Amino acid sequence: MCKLKSWVEYNGQILHLTDLELRDKVIKERLKDCRDNDLIGHGAIRQAFNLPLNKGVDMEADFWKIDKLPKEIAKTFKEFDKYYSYLFSNCMSNDDLRDIINNAPEPYQAKASEQLLKQKPSNDDLRYIVDYALEPYKAKAWEQLLKQKPSNDDLRDIVNYAPEPYKAKTWEQLLKQKPSNYDLLDIVVYAPEPYKAKAKKLLKE
Repeated sequence: MCKLKSWVEYNGQILHLTDLELRDKVIKERLKDCRDNDLIGHGAIRQAFNLPLNKGVDMEADFWKIDKLPKEIAKTFKEFDKYYSYLFSNCMSNDDLRDIINNAPEPYQAKASEQLLKQKPSNDDLRYIVDYALEPYKAKAWEQLLKQKPSNDDLRDIVNYAPEPYKAKTWEQLLKQKPSNYDLLDIVVYAPEPYKAKAKKLLKE
């Protein structure tokens, strides 16, 4: 997993990539073979600035931790959309976005949740949004998860980590989709009424 932000320190310079550098004709040509989140890594920075591997020092930090960034980079995050709109929309992996949802301040959590919902989220990605993201992204992820047919394991994960009302929605859904005896016992032990009663009835059948 690559962090946004990566940079290379070389001869007193801070070498890094933003949307502005990616529009430069020379840099665009040098990076033509890079794909997806290659563009937020050290390899792309070195390729863009024609810097060999044995030159400079690779550095990285979470972009929202402004005090950990060189001042040249920190100021670009004060105009996020100007400098990182393309990179954020096209170069972040699902794992990168999940890390932001879990750790970044709210405005960036929202951006990451919105982006993750756009890029073919797996059931695991969707349940992660339900568990940890802000509203209204939880609700959108829940609806998408139902369309993608969550497994019983997916639902039990949500029960363990999500807040209400998603716990209640999940117990209800789990009872609908052929719960195993193990699932039913889980409901009997951990779920509130009336889910316990329904589970006990199914166990007797």
